[in-house]
Amino acid sequence: MRLRHKDFKFIFEFRENGKPLLVIENPTIFSDFIKELYQPDIVGDSRFVLSENESPLVMEEHLRCIVNPLDVSLNERRLLGKLYEKLKREIMSSELLLENNNVLACLEEYAMRIIQSMDLELTYSDKIDVQSILKLLDIRFEDRQGALLDRIVSYVEVMHQLLGIRCFVFVHLLSYLTEYELEKLYEYFQYHKLYVLLMESSQPSDLNCFSNVVIIDKDICEIALHMR
Repeated sequence: MRLRHKDFKFIFEFRENGKPLLVIENPTIFSDFIKELYQPDIVGDSRFVLSENESPLVMEEHLRCIVNPLDVSLNERRLLGKLYEKLKREIMSSELLLENNNVLACLEEYAMRIIQSMDLELTYSDKIDVQSILKLLDIRFEDRQGALLDRIVSYVEVMHQLLGIRCFVFVHLLSYLTEYELEKLYEYFQYHKLYVLLMESSQPSDLNCFSNVVIIDKDICEIALHMR
């Protein structure tokens, strides 16, 4: 898998043990890059190109940009939608289907009794299905407020399992994790064969821990460093 930008020469070839870093010192370019990576479907004219085996990929289906790791939540709408789809398939293909049908029958009977208790012309929706019950029960992920590294790992794991996301771009992650925590995060990505790119607005003090570094300075000059 590789990531490039149409206006620049750099190309990030993602590898299982890679530790790439993109430093953008120009504020305008930095904010533009974030917008193009964070909401490529809304921006519409993203200059980034994600591909694999020379074939372009739909970015929002394979890449996720995390601008603020403190705000990651397992219960965002897109993840819950996929969770409900998965739960629905499980219910429809297991012994839970009988219980589900019993619940639906009880709900319909309850609705009828409510309507009959009033001397008014009332009706109710007969389109209650599995997902309606799941939403009624407010089934969701347990969003634990533990260590930031654990929360990031849980988020990455769920994004990969439910949405098939394999590439993650983190903005200013070096401001949130210690060197030890960052190494642990890299180990997780390597073990699960996922890809990560760090994006910073200034150069960190030590570049030797990264496999390849691309710097776009304030004058929009591009510098590529291959550390190891």
